[in-house]
Parts: sequence; structure tokens; C-alpha cells
Amino acid sequence: MKMNFIKKMFCGSEKPKDGFKSLFIAWLNQGLSGPIPDDVKAFSFNIYEPAFEEGIKFGIEIIGAGSFEEDDPDWPCDEIWEPKQRGLSIPVDFSGDNWEKCLEVMTGEVNELLSSNQPSAIILNTKPIGIGFVDGDLTIIKNKS
Repeated sequence: MKMNFIKKMFCGSEKPKDGFKSLFIAWLNQGLSGPIPDDVKAFSFNIYEPAFEEGIKFGIEIIGAGSFEEDDPDWPCDEIWEPKQRGLSIPVDFSGDNWEKCLEVMTGEVNELLSSNQPSAIILNTKPIGIGFVDGDLTIIKNKS
């Protein structure tokens, strides 16, 4: 099963050759492979600080929102969808320990993914996309389908 593969990658000793980038892509491909309600108007990547995980400073999650207003920074609060594996821990050696650096790195990863032919990119490219910290500012990285 795909989920067992993902769990192995997250928790097991099996490490992908590209490290976190491979985990990130696999997580999104798996999470976006199931049904997504037609009511989802936009996706938001939310970065957060998980509680006391060794080697982890930040995590990232994705949600689907039922509304999108570029001028309304609270549109991700209208959450109507989440994948089975909602979030992914970001190793500190990938994200750094500074929130600005983490946001920059993860914005770059999402933009790189969007220009790829990954299954998740095909789905994500159909909706507006934002990224930011859960209790902070949101950056719109794609505002049209």
C-alpha cells in the first residue's frame, strides 16, 4: 500500500536518496491522490512549530479552503479538506532554525513542485495556493488556476 511506503519513509530506517525533498513530494502525491471536494477553492501550506521533536524545528501541512479572497488573509480558516497525513515534519538540517529561512526554503520547494509533472502538481495547479505560518502572514504563490 502507498501509505505503508510513506510511513516507512517518515518513521523507518529507509531513507530516500534525495532526503526531505523526496519525502515532501511523496507526502503530497499521496495526500492529493484521494478525492478532493469540488468545494475546495484554494490550497494553503501552513508552517508551524511542532512540540519538542528532536532534530525538528518546523512542520508543514496542507489544507483545502472553501473560499479564496486574495485580500482576506483569513481565507485558509475556511478549512474544508485535509489529507489523511495532514502534516510533515521538516528536519532542521533542511529548514534551518530561523522561521524566515524555513518559509523561503519551503516556498521554493512548493514553487519547484508546481513546475514539475508530479501528480500533486497537476492537482495543485488547478487552484490558488498560499503559504505561511499558521498564526502569521500568508503569501499567495499562485492566485489563479
